[in-house]
Amino acid sequence: MCGDHREGVVSVPRRWTVILRDLADTARPIRSEDCHGLLNRWWPQPPQEHTAAKRWAMNGWPEPLGDRLYHWTLTWLDDDTPPPLAPEELVGDPQRIGDHLLVPLSVTLTFDRTYTRMLTEPRGPCAVRAARVRSRTPVVMTTRDAAGERIPHLWPAPRRLFGAVHRAGGGIVGGSGAVGAVARFAPPELAESWLGPALDGLAQVRRTALPGEEVRLVEHDHGENRTVLGWHGGMRLEPAGGERRHTDAFLTLLELLELTGTGKYTAQGFGAVRVDTVTSGRPHAEASARRPRRRTHRASQRTPSRTDEARVNAVAEAEEFGGVLFD
Repeated sequence: MCGDHREGVVSVPRRWTVILRDLADTARPIRSEDCHGLLNRWWPQPPQEHTAAKRWAMNGWPEPLGDRLYHWTLTWLDDDTPPPLAPEELVGDPQRIGDHLLVPLSVTLTFDRTYTRMLTEPRGPCAVRAARVRSRTPVVMTTRDAAGERIPHLWPAPRRLFGAVHRAGGGIVGGSGAVGAVARFAPPELAESWLGPALDGLAQVRRTALPGEEVRLVEHDHGENRTVLGWHGGMRLEPAGGERRHTDAFLTLLELLELTGTGKYTAQGFGAVRVDTVTSGRPHAEASARRPRRRTHRASQRTPSRTDEARVNAVAEAEEFGGVLFD
């Protein structure tokens, strides 16, 4: 264990895969607000923090596997405070989610590394060439049109896909998404020095649509005549620079992207993504040497998307945490 481990403190962030069996004979579909309510009971926050960003991410909602079995993935993001209740403690204890009575059959810990390890440990010898990011649940992002009205934001730049860092008075005060997790929970002295180069590297990442999986607008119905607008689809991200520090930071951010999700309402199950990386198969130094230099005039080119038409008059703005979608 690395030197930042403290006696009696669990190394987090943590991610669990939970397998549950439904004991209810008949029930309406599982709703996102019911899942959110369960996690609020597991991991309550003080009343003054209820509308603040959560310390967890719900990576989607329980997915049916057949024979009344469900699969669910949850992440605890805080690197100082362990969760008040570990899901392992609930095996065999039925949990109510709306009309469903789900009993955890197994809980598997699939991630357990501190931010210090993620930000400082050396990566493997092979260079990452690209990553494919696919949404698992609707991704909720907004922007403002020319009239100042909020509209869905469907084709986010890589910088926005990975979240935001909130600053005030010359220091970090919070954040959202992958970079926000580093800003909120990594040791402050490490976060400050790591985020600068990482954000510079994101500015050099190119995005293209995945054939047959183009980003599209979707409506998510979560009951009581309420809908949430978001996007589904996938994109390919490709780092343009060859510096090792940028590619290492890119890999770490991809890892965090799966843990935190992207966009709004990730604590309610929205914005869950799957990330698949493509490596060169050659050591990093060799891959960097062989990468052809691109002409500067191509920096402004990108693959057009059919969602671009909806953004012609849009004014980009930083994603803000908009409170809770429901209590």
